[in-house]
Amino acid sequence: MDLIVEGRARTAAVTGGLVPTSVRVPTSGLALRCLVWGSESDPTALLLHGNGGHAHWWDALVPALVPGWRLVAPDLRGHGESDWAEPPRYRLEDFARDLTSVHDALAPGRMVLVGHSMGGRVAAWYATAHPERVRGLVLLDSRMNRVRRREAAGWRARVAGMRVGRGYATRDQALAAFRFVPDEVAVSPAIVADLAHHAIVERGPGDWTFRFDRAVLSLEGDGAGDLFPRLGRLSCPVLVMAGAASWIMDAAQRDAMTAAIPDCALRVFPGGHHFLVAQPGPVGLALRVFLDGLD
Repeated sequence: MDLIVEGRARTAAVTGGLVPTSVRVPTSGLALRCLVWGSESDPTALLLHGNGGHAHWWDALVPALVPGWRLVAPDLRGHGESDWAEPPRYRLEDFARDLTSVHDALAPGRMVLVGHSMGGRVAAWYATAHPERVRGLVLLDSRMNRVRRREAAGWRARVAGMRVGRGYATRDQALAAFRFVPDEVAVSPAIVADLAHHAIVERGPGDWTFRFDRAVLSLEGDGAGDLFPRLGRLSCPVLVMAGAASWIMDAAQRDAMTAAIPDCALRVFPGGHHFLVAQPGPVGLALRVFLDGLD
């Protein structure tokens, strides 16, 4: 089967047949691939995936949100089918600057930002920098404090200088290597197949690898900034979603975030960091209720 055709079929199997339009948006000397679902007449939600992910991480939530909402999901720089930054530039400010271009091109009015993990950090940064453009914010298991350098140095140092990941001789080997980091149990096989299909690419004959620039993992990257001082400046309604068993956003982090954000609601779901793909039904419903309740 043609890989493009297979990709559409994998996506349709998860979205209930709702296949997105693919658009490329120029920004800061590179281009981002964006997926778009829904009608231009509907309000827009911009969906931001996590570190090492891609735009199709949101596929399983699409049936809960369309129709009624227009969804724009970019592959962040260095991820998926978007360009890599040359030289590597992967600070929160760089990701947030790209959002301005996506916003101007695809959602010029006020929008809702929805971010998972690193995507939530980017969304929170953008919402405090451009409050007039954001009508709501949803943070899914996104840690707001700085990643401790001692904690990150070990595993991030192992990939320092290696922008391209390990290669695999066959597509099947690359697909089999797909993993959730951290691990997540009980994810539907259809969702796993969809995520894995869109995560890999053939660089050359017999050379399959993941669509990810490992320079994103730099110690000066997304985890370098402490966003807690910015949270009190959020002027829009905020929904924080967390996995009860997540070590990325534990109970202390959740409590600190909800105390720091002026207008904040909290929903905790069973499971770990990737609860959005393990439980798309309940998560999609909670997200839809929040979105529909915004002014």
